[in-house]
Amino acid sequence: MSEPPSVLRTVIASDNFLTREGLGCLLAGIRSIEVVGRVDGHPDTLAAVSQYRPDVLIVGIRTPRINAEAALTAAQQLRKQHPSIGVVVIAEAGDGYALELLRSGAAGVGYLLDDRVGDLETLVSAVHGAHAGDTVLDPSIVNALVRRRQPSVLDALSIRELDVLAEMARGYANDEIGRHLAVSKKAVERHVSSIFRKLRVPDAQRLDRRVTAVLTYLQATGELASGDVSEPRLASSG
Repeated sequence: MSEPPSVLRTVIASDNFLTREGLGCLLAGIRSIEVVGRVDGHPDTLAAVSQYRPDVLIVGIRTPRINAEAALTAAQQLRKQHPSIGVVVIAEAGDGYALELLRSGAAGVGYLLDDRVGDLETLVSAVHGAHAGDTVLDPSIVNALVRRRQPSVLDALSIRELDVLAEMARGYANDEIGRHLAVSKKAVERHVSSIFRKLRVPDAQRLDRRVTAVLTYLQATGELASGDVSEPRLASSG
């Protein structure tokens, strides 16, 4: 494993002059961080990353919304194209933006509110944490994300039942599920019956119940809404 750099090369991207220059001034006295580039406007962010090859990118997200979304898109594109580069987002507010960013991968991501940036220790810690592959979130963002988490219909299922239901969603019959999970077909059947009961799937033809259970699973996990699955491919109970 290669040794981490003694000085982290950092690029600051923000369409707000005060944010961009203020962050640069704050970090100027930190020996472990070198600001190698400052980008005025998010369309140039990816080009700056290619030019400066930073260890960490700091992205300032400001209102209005259209600017914030452009900044977030740039950060998400960077995460996909350069997954080894840490990203620290500094925003005025918005746990929704944090959630969108985390969906592209939580490792190596920092998200701070700008009223915390004055705390230099917090900022420096976020930069180092993102580079190390950690997830660094402002405490208020963590609390907001926890509050946003709604109870799921799947919460009643055991871990094994979730495994079985996930296999059902992939279109496998009971005997195939048993082989995949190293359990007997009868054990799978018991789990399936328990799933139907806990999800309150009404009595009907067996295949219809499997369809209903799988659709419930896809909706609860977000796979149905994402468009990844257009129609569940179900096998018979087999």
